[in-house]
Amino acid sequence: MKTQRGFTLIELLVVIAIIGILASVILASLDSARAKAQDVKMKSELVSIQTALEMYYDQYGTFQVANAGWRNTGEGWLNYQDGDPSSYQIGVTPALTNAGFLGSMTLDPLPYPNYMIYLCNNNQQYSLSATLNNPSAADIAHIQTTCQGGSTYGVYHKNYAIGN
Repeated sequence: MKTQRGFTLIELLVVIAIIGILASVILASLDSARAKAQDVKMKSELVSIQTALEMYYDQYGTFQVANAGWRNTGEGWLNYQDGDPSSYQIGVTPALTNAGFLGSMTLDPLPYPNYMIYLCNNNQQYSLSATLNNPSAADIAHIQTTCQGGSTYGVYHKNYAIGN
């Protein structure tokens, strides 16, 4: 009697299904890792901007970066600029870079303006904020206690902040 070698159709379908399930689990893990890496990058960039602001303060005695931000107030979206003096002629981070306080860096890894700055107490206090992919409950609680944090969290949906 002659025996046939090979796999049955059912066996092949089971193997293909298992491979598909494993592939989807791996892709989900990669997406999670990518989001966490993006959060780490955002936090690191905010610390770099914070350092630049502190150096700016040491030289000028204010955190309001001159002629930058929303209507030249030194506030608003950090990297956004449209050249219009009535809105965002130059962003705060490009102004800090031009003044030599901040090295060149890629900002706002998200496809829309993300980083914000608010000033308080006659420009002697600031809050830098961002929208993380995976904020902790502590991050969300903290932003609401920072300079203008309540409106930043409520209006702009920022969920992470650092400041002085």
